[in-house]
Amino acid sequence: MLVANKLNGEVFSLANGVTKEELEKVRSREKFFCPECGDEVIMKLGNKKIWHFSHTASGSCQYEYDRESEYHLSGKLKLYDWLKKQGIPAELEKFDQQMRQKPDIAFDWNGQKYAIEFQCSVIPADIFDKRTKTYYAHGVIPIWIAAENLIKRKSHMVVSVNQFLYLYLRKHHQAWNIPAFCPISGQLINLFGSIPISTRKTITKLEVKSLRNSSIEDLLNPKSKPFPFIKIWQTENQKLKSRYLMNPGAWQNRFLKELYRNRLSLLTLSPVLGLPVHSSPYIETPSLIWQTYLYLDVFRHHKAGDFIHYAKIKTAFADRINIGDIKLRILPAAGQGDAWVALAEYVFLLTRIGYLEKIDTRTVKMLKVIQFPSSINSQMEAEADFFAEYENKIVQSVFQ
Repeated sequence: MLVANKLNGEVFSLANGVTKEELEKVRSREKFFCPECGDEVIMKLGNKKIWHFSHTASGSCQYEYDRESEYHLSGKLKLYDWLKKQGIPAELEKFDQQMRQKPDIAFDWNGQKYAIEFQCSVIPADIFDKRTKTYYAHGVIPIWIAAENLIKRKSHMVVSVNQFLYLYLRKHHQAWNIPAFCPISGQLINLFGSIPISTRKTITKLEVKSLRNSSIEDLLNPKSKPFPFIKIWQTENQKLKSRYLMNPGAWQNRFLKELYRNRLSLLTLSPVLGLPVHSSPYIETPSLIWQTYLYLDVFRHHKAGDFIHYAKIKTAFADRINIGDIKLRILPAAGQGDAWVALAEYVFLLTRIGYLEKIDTRTVKMLKVIQFPSSINSQMEAEADFFAEYENKIVQSVFQ
């Protein structure tokens, strides 16, 4: 904690450039209190750690979700200084009585209120969700910035994004983005795009800039451009299939058992099943699985020329959610959007690549039956031909 109240209610900040000698004098004659819970706090002016206020060991502040680390204190101080140098009237740790919340940094920009939360450790998803919704309800846009050490890179453009990190995912002008910061290196990191492969793995483009060479626009209005990902997508999907089959518990996997019952092989599925769409992040279950379920429940029961009501597709999707075969994500920082949008995008993509035809807002027509290759080699050839023909349309469905 970098800000506390004096006995008379005056706010006192340790980020105002006062010398240690002056602070020691203030500490000797003043008592300080937590702006949230009202308990007395101690001013700590050590030589190794950043100067800060701390609750006593016996204190229990309901707003102190985690004890602040040196990394966290340093990060929000550097972000605060960065905003001030740009002439932005930022306020550090301002407790809002109406919201009963204390963002790390609060500021106004172009008539809009913002709250920066630099989060370095995992907090319960329900707390994250509640705090985010409270900000929006009071007209404040929250900018959750992940600590760089939460980003786990797997390979070029592939990052492991766990359930907690997905909570940070923003959607700005229809472009996905996760902002991150490292106070040690002073680097601002933007993860552009989110193309989920599995429950955790996602394809994204990382942009790393030093904080001193970044502006407020890099944080609030990050400029994202489409990037090539199809080759990586194909490679990672093959890895995903191998992991499913090589898993010791594969024989118990509900998805694999259902494929077996329907005389289908994971290695010879049609390339039409398992395509990325823009709103894929709203669905935790890999697209390979949820789209195959749609085939099993709906598309395989129709031949070319048949009409299919969209309500039937939605019902099949909802039924799989209800029994746990398809799992969804909650993305509180992303604003409007949900899994139903992803479903609609996939149906629309099937119309663009010639498998369906849109008749009206409620009906599509089956133009071409989904075929399954007869062998692994023919599947690989079919997939190569498929992506060569439809790559541009698939990319467009991801980068709307």
